[in-house]
Amino acid sequence: MEAKKFLLKVSIISLSTIAVFVTFNYFLDIYGLFRPDDQRELKVYTNERTSKYLLSYHYIPDNFEGIIIGPSLSANLNTKTIKEYKIYNASIMGANISELRYLVDNIVERGNLRFVIICLDPYLTKDHGKKSARIDPKEYYGALGSTNLIKTYLFKLIRENELLPDKFPNNIINDYGYNNFNLELKEDNPREKILEKVRQKSTETTYVDPAAEDELGATIAYLRQNNIQVIAYFSPVPHQILAINTENYRAYQNRMLRLFTEQDIVLDLNDLRFKAITSDFNTYIDHGHLSEEGQKFVLGELKQALLENVQPRNLKYSER
Repeated sequence: MEAKKFLLKVSIISLSTIAVFVTFNYFLDIYGLFRPDDQRELKVYTNERTSKYLLSYHYIPDNFEGIIIGPSLSANLNTKTIKEYKIYNASIMGANISELRYLVDNIVERGNLRFVIICLDPYLTKDHGKKSARIDPKEYYGALGSTNLIKTYLFKLIRENELLPDKFPNNIINDYGYNNFNLELKEDNPREKILEKVRQKSTETTYVDPAAEDELGATIAYLRQNNIQVIAYFSPVPHQILAINTENYRAYQNRMLRLFTEQDIVLDLNDLRFKAITSDFNTYIDHGHLSEEGQKFVLGELKQALLENVQPRNLKYSER
């Protein structure tokens, strides 16, 4: 009898603890899943894949009219600087098109997207399929209680209170999805990085996985079917590296261009008219990722393309 009472007591305490924890998570709602509104500014503190995936259920579709998708080459574009439009940077470090499609589907189904910007680079289509289990529908209910959620709270505490600012800086990914990963990188010499690649004749692969190519084509078609303007751009490659791999890179570009139609906008930021910029070592932080100057260049070209093709809404909507 005493054993039964003990087990009952333990069960009641356990269930009560779980209920309190779930209720706490529900009201804190760090991903905007259960009580969405248009006044919250939600950031990412850790685990970019899961966090941006969960934000794609409500926060992004409820608050933004456009998104950028791509790998790390576009993840550090601060779309908040384009005041005429509200654009969430849904790019994910190391992501391929298979993983990004999960976010695209959620945002299109639940929001009112006007345009999607796609960063074109061979990394996006060099393989297909999820690279981890961090993007999965089961994560939705994990937002009520999981080890990932506890880890997120911990990183939120560390970053916002600047407990370890050198290792875990605050505001690493802002409320517009801008991943300022430059804060966590050790200072590199882009000139040395780029010239070393040239000396070794070491170029980035331009291989395209056929399945990934099909997925990208299907994603573009899906956006068109939903009357969403597609704007794509070939991410700028250091001209010195491009010069030793021109034939393969142009073949890659031509293959990608076949996925688009006249109603889409495709920008080639490796065009010779941009040679002064792509040849400048200060455009990059290493052999390919963009510095602040490089980011300004890309954002400027994207802003111009948007102004020419997508009518800005009123300023009240565009500024948060």
